[in-house]
Amino acid sequence: MNTANPQHQSQDATTEAASVHTLLIGMDYGTLMVPSVMVAEVLPVEIIYDADSPHHWVLGRIHWRALSISVISFERLVSDLRPARDSYSRVVVFYPLPGRGHDDYFGVLTMRDPRSMLVSGDLANCALPDNVTGRYIASAVEVRGQLATIPDVDALATAIY
Repeated sequence: MNTANPQHQSQDATTEAASVHTLLIGMDYGTLMVPSVMVAEVLPVEIIYDADSPHHWVLGRIHWRALSISVISFERLVSDLRPARDSYSRVVVFYPLPGRGHDDYFGVLTMRDPRSMLVSGDLANCALPDNVTGRYIASAVEVRGQLATIPDVDALATAIY
């Protein structure tokens, strides 16, 4: 911040207040964009234990801190794609969604480490890819020339919990 000119201070503060720190999470279908405050930790994929779940998009469970948390495939939730796991895959651990208990964390399998990005509210809306259903997606936007989807948190909470 420029301390020599008070006018620059207020402009910088306004720009920063209008921006949101996000994580761009690589998926097989494209990119998932979430506010970084939703994410507790990013982990390398080690062992995902089988879980008895009627949902095809639940991959299993992992041990994280003192909890056993579900790991989901967002690709399977919104499309017919199956995520590929390799040495670059990660589990993005999300804080509990609104209205849930303090230990209702969950993980999302991703193709690589998420990228951090500061975005402002002037993103252009885009159409979803043909192979993606919009049921759990609030919107799609263009970020640095690529499509990014923003999850519908309420619908996601209903599906996960």
